[in-house]
Amino acid sequence: MKTVRKKWYQFLRYQDYALGVWSCRAMQIRGFADSPIHPKHLFDEKRSDFLHGLFEAGMAFLDLGSGVGTDCIIAGEHRAKISVGLEKNWASIRTATERNREKDCGACFIQSDLEQGGLPFVDHSFDLINFSNVLEHLHNRKRILQELKRIKKTHGVIVISIPNSETSWKKKLRSAGLDSMDDPDHKIEYSKESLADELRAADLEIVSDLMPIIPSFPYNGLIAMSAALSPKLYKRLQEKKRLYVENNPDESIGWVFVAT
Repeated sequence: MKTVRKKWYQFLRYQDYALGVWSCRAMQIRGFADSPIHPKHLFDEKRSDFLHGLFEAGMAFLDLGSGVGTDCIIAGEHRAKISVGLEKNWASIRTATERNREKDCGACFIQSDLEQGGLPFVDHSFDLINFSNVLEHLHNRKRILQELKRIKKTHGVIVISIPNSETSWKKKLRSAGLDSMDDPDHKIEYSKESLADELRAADLEIVSDLMPIIPSFPYNGLIAMSAALSPKLYKRLQEKKRLYVENNPDESIGWVFVAT
């Protein structure tokens, strides 16, 4: 019975991952993006509502792992004085730069590999730093967190999102002897306790609730693939996922929170 369960979980996990990858390619094939990109970056307008609610005119904003530049551009539309994105992928930087040029939002984008060490900014440069879905991909997490502490202004804040390791689905995977991480590139996923410990080691602390994102279950890839058929359908399904996780916050795939 355990072998059957393990194979079933392996299948569910494989199809979820494969459909997630295919959904990225489908966005390029359908002409929604110039390069493969997850549909959440294109059609999930509410994905960053919390972050965008912190935007203010005249602020200095930094987005680490800025992708195609959406958050930097929106910061510019909110009349940020400075809006900077750091991104490793050149294709994403090209797309972000072109989008910014079209909207004339004053953002700029810099290629940077966060594994290489320090950040190219002087102390106390930024009012708001976005560090979403990046920390878990890094080896030198403590160094980068210390750098964020250094470059944020005294009263500045850092918005961080990270994966939750303790959902029911991930526990089921581990009970069957399987790796439970969401992404093969993840170096770590967090319990509430391990998250607090890692931030404390970098002299940071959580100053908000841990807010849920979307549910952790093996059907997110299928839902992402729905965007290739209909962006409107994808948006509706994303909204249903949010309603579920609001009522079941411990089942969230991860959390977003504020640190200082």
